[in-house]
Amino acid sequence: MLKKILACVLFLGTALLHVCGCSGSEVSAPEVTVDTAAGTAAETEAPAETDITDELPDKDFGGAVYTMTGVDYTTRRNFANEDESGEIVNDALAARDLAVSERYNVSIKTIAEDSADKINSNVKKAVQAGDHAYDFVISSISGSMISLMTGNLLYDLSGLEALSLDKPWWSPGMYENTRLNGTQYITTGDISPMKYYAPYCLAYNRKLCEDYGYKDIDKSVLDGKWTIDAFDKMITDSNSDLNGDGIIDGSDFFGYAHVNTEITAFSHYVGAGQKLSVTSSDGNVEIPINTPASVSVIEKCGALISRSPGYPASDDKITISMFKEDRALFFGNSYSNIIANFRDMESDFTVIPTPKLDEAQPRYYSYINTWALSGTAVPANIADPEMVGTVTEALCRYSYRDVRPDLYETVIKVKVARGDIDAVLLDIVFDNTYVDFNGIFNLGGSASAVANAILTGSDFMSAYAKIENKIRGDIEKYLSFGG
Repeated sequence: MLKKILACVLFLGTALLHVCGCSGSEVSAPEVTVDTAAGTAAETEAPAETDITDELPDKDFGGAVYTMTGVDYTTRRNFANEDESGEIVNDALAARDLAVSERYNVSIKTIAEDSADKINSNVKKAVQAGDHAYDFVISSISGSMISLMTGNLLYDLSGLEALSLDKPWWSPGMYENTRLNGTQYITTGDISPMKYYAPYCLAYNRKLCEDYGYKDIDKSVLDGKWTIDAFDKMITDSNSDLNGDGIIDGSDFFGYAHVNTEITAFSHYVGAGQKLSVTSSDGNVEIPINTPASVSVIEKCGALISRSPGYPASDDKITISMFKEDRALFFGNSYSNIIANFRDMESDFTVIPTPKLDEAQPRYYSYINTWALSGTAVPANIADPEMVGTVTEALCRYSYRDVRPDLYETVIKVKVARGDIDAVLLDIVFDNTYVDFNGIFNLGGSASAVANAILTGSDFMSAYAKIENKIRGDIEKYLSFGG
């Protein structure tokens, strides 16, 4: 019997992911067609696709050196490493660099560091000293990039004419949600492979959920019926004191193993269709978190999170062990934790998006972990903006065309997805990534107020009243910075 599963792959980053590609536009969840009839009609032949690198200009930069610096790990590469020749993603990155080098007659140099703090320190010293040491930077958006931006150490990307920041190889979502008065200093894109590790998502243990009678989770997601109420029903009253010591902790059984971090809170809040900020067409920023709809979702997410004890990020290994040892129905964290820890898990699991508020919500949202090392920027003191813009755009387009298929299809998908339907569900996670300005900049502490109310059950409106004036002040400050 012939079985085909077709998914609509839209890639938001195609924020932050694609890290982020997250479009703020309302689109429906991907349609999935399952055809089990043998001998179906031949598929209509799709028109030939245009090679996105054909649109790049022809230029010769006379052997100029283009220097990239960023955080790079052996397990999560942003740059090619000649010591790892033969590894599929590493080789794709090396081939990308060679192709761009030959096309524009430049020498591409990469300087890898093992922490965002080192990136910040190096870029700050170089810019302040007038040293043109770096042309492109990859680091975390929160923390690292914010510090560089507010220190006036970054170049306005909108001033680099060669960059097409609204295209899918960059992050259309960040272009839409994080510009101020036409300026943009930070984005992400396929030029940074780490962006594919950033979305927050859920994983569920297939056997355990079936044992509990939850056999249609995949169909629920595909049908747009995966909601907070459905998830809450599954995890409520599922904790179990396995060792009988009278305490429910990491040695027992949880319905939902998660860490109590702002990213977890934001992921469920945004997953339920709420936004931490809205950027209008005229460049203004609004913070719609004190509306009745927002407060209702905060309370709903808080109830959900409270069903199982959460752990600080420093104790994430406890939640990882619980899920891997079949002591949790669900696990929640950034995708990087899933691919790093569960590829060799004995029990079958499936990755799905965080739930919607209700079935009427038109799409799922996968919040981007802004601490992931996938933020991209250009130092303020680059010597040759034309060269930097042209080479940067080329690297991102070549990454989208040549690196992404190897990374996404053979690493991100194949090493985790254990069946056709798993791959389709993963597409839904990555096709619906999201981040916004307030999620990055935490204006007046407003985003933290949302997270704190969700994680602790504290009264949100009381907290909001105390910071309302500070929120307005921060908005004015950043609007002035962007203007």
